[in-house]
Amino acid sequence: MDRQFRNALGVFALSLVAAGVAWAATARERSLAIYPAQNIPLRFDHAQHLEAGADCATCHDSVSKSEVARDRNLPAHPECETCHDIEAAQKGQKTDPPASCGTCHPGFDPTVRKEPAKLDLPPANLRFTHKVHLDKKVECVTCHGDMTKVTLATRQQLPKMATCFECHDGRAASNACTTCHLKEASGRLQLNFSSGILRPMQGDPLGLDHGPRYEFNHGSRAAVSRQLCSQCHSDSYCQKCHDSLQKPLSVHPNDYITLHPVQARTDAQRCESCHRLQSFCAACHERVGVGMDADPSLRPRNAKVHPDYATWVQIPGPQHHGIVASRDIRQCAACHREESCMSCHSELSQRQQVNPHPNGFANNCKKLAAANDRACLKCHSETSLAQKGCR
Repeated sequence: MDRQFRNALGVFALSLVAAGVAWAATARERSLAIYPAQNIPLRFDHAQHLEAGADCATCHDSVSKSEVARDRNLPAHPECETCHDIEAAQKGQKTDPPASCGTCHPGFDPTVRKEPAKLDLPPANLRFTHKVHLDKKVECVTCHGDMTKVTLATRQQLPKMATCFECHDGRAASNACTTCHLKEASGRLQLNFSSGILRPMQGDPLGLDHGPRYEFNHGSRAAVSRQLCSQCHSDSYCQKCHDSLQKPLSVHPNDYITLHPVQARTDAQRCESCHRLQSFCAACHERVGVGMDADPSLRPRNAKVHPDYATWVQIPGPQHHGIVASRDIRQCAACHREESCMSCHSELSQRQQVNPHPNGFANNCKKLAAANDRACLKCHSETSLAQKGCR
């Protein structure tokens, strides 16, 4: 094996491993649509403060009255000054614990610039009230984890949905999506935020990971959990793919035109969820020469679809086209239109007329015509029906 090729193969393998690790990490990540990215230019150690005797309320006392997620329940200088003598440190005095600006704002020198770098902590895109949770005696550690092992808290200390479901199980607390998630005027969940698009990630407790290739297995889940899907998606959203006007390129693999007959014969109903036999399949087959109504110059000479003419048309038996059509008319409709059948079976045709009805059909034709004569009028005129006693 060429050395250059081996090296390239090795790089490719490493990239696959790295991609796998990155994807696996999303199980521990928080959605940017819920918790926007943060910039926290601070030096802080939660573990050190807790070990020194501080508790959560020492620095975050405002959470006891906080009722919305946009509240910024973080300590400012007044809370810090309970222990840190900031004024003395600014005068150059030695303090214990340290209270200089650089203690919390690394690299900041007030003699060079007046203000330290600002924190960027966008609020969570959620409906949430700390007050209600604290009134119900929910401990901080329940949602934020063990802070005795955490230095600077980030998005990683914010609760994931699996944590919320430990209480929001539909019994102890509501598990409706709109209990926590923002919604639009339509009543559906808001999916688009400036920080990202809301979609279930790996590790989603509902088992709705919308990861790669989800379009191939979402149908079975949508069939049994349609109400859950409708919390985010409208019927018009589904129709963007399922009306067959624009096919997502990820649905079919490369060279699917060559392979599609196998799947179409074994799972035609799946094909029909997007494609209409007459307006899509038959039209395409005629354009490429596969189909009775295709231009003769386009028809392939090496393709044999049906048995020999006598077996297929003249001799009654299991391979006769009428028997095959009665077993699976969809297969016929993939290449033939109604006009193909009527060219031989309609009284209105100029060609030889072959009666497709079984013996004794005339005894029931009047009843069938009275129920719905649209099928009858495809091949018979009003006068013909009257003459046959079907009127």
